Amino acid sequence: MKYFEKVTLNEAEILLAQKLTASVRAEDSTYNEIYLSNQYNYFPDMPTFVYALDNGKMVGLTMLYADEKPTDEVEVHVEVCPRYRRQGIAREMIKRAEKIMNKYGYFDYCFVSEKPFIDNNPDFLKNTNLKIDDHDYHMETTNPKSIDKEDMFNQVLAVREMTKSDIKTVVDLYSEAFAESIESSTKYVTEGFKDKEKINFVLTDHSKIVGYCAIDPGSSDYFFGLFVAKDFCGHGYATFFIKKMMAIRQEKGMKKFVLDVEPDNQAAIHAYQNAGFQIKSETFYLN
Repeated sequence: MKYFEKVTLNEAEILLAQKLTASVRAEDSTYNEIYLSNQYNYFPDMPTFVYALDNGKMVGLTMLYADEKPTDEVEVHVEVCPRYRRQGIAREMIKRAEKIMNKYGYFDYCFVSEKPFIDNNPDFLKNTNLKIDDHDYHMETTNPKSIDKEDMFNQVLAVREMTKSDIKTVVDLYSEAFAESIESSTKYVTEGFKDKEKINFVLTDHSKIVGYCAIDPGSSDYFFGLFVAKDFCGHGYATFFIKKMMAIRQEKGMKKFVLDVEPDNQAAIHAYQNAGFQIKSETFYLN
């Protein structure tokens, strides 16, 4: 068994990681996929991935999502191939990951898991001395609802791809919507815009930007960073926005759409359900 620590993964390593994730999801009946990029991490030179290789096969992968300063918490994602579990692979990867985090000043972190895995392994939390600290809903749809031709929003709202000149406006709205600093908001919006593989949409009301969403395309479209400006919330804007984005992406051949949302954000959950999304799983954050 060989272990590697990498800042980024090359194309061959990404393919190996995707095969690993597919085997884990099939075994555990889970839905989430590890984010295979370090672009949002606070330290661009910090090793983000620790993986285990056995005869050319990736059998373990750990990803460190450290998008804030060292005073904040790191999300640690760990996957081990089902046939290689209980052999100390996760333990070795975590040991190496802890050294990396400590080197960069991170001492507070949580592990990310899913409800199906926890349900199917009832002794896991006790054996690892972990507890569920927080959770998100994972939502998906392959049957999005369409916009009624008579919908009055068709007369005033529009969805278009974001341009460079939109960045400052979107950053200010993002900061207010998520109560994030301008520094953090700028990083998220600009990094997402620079990434040619991602798609960035804005929602406009009479040409005024009132919403934003980024999409990470793959086997499915993953929506993230979605918001509608506070003054326009509660009027159906978010439902229209996501319906329109899915319609645009369906024209490009995309058939599956996914996102994550906090359970206490009932307004967002309602908007997504009105657009055709269903809750498929829960993502747990373990401390």
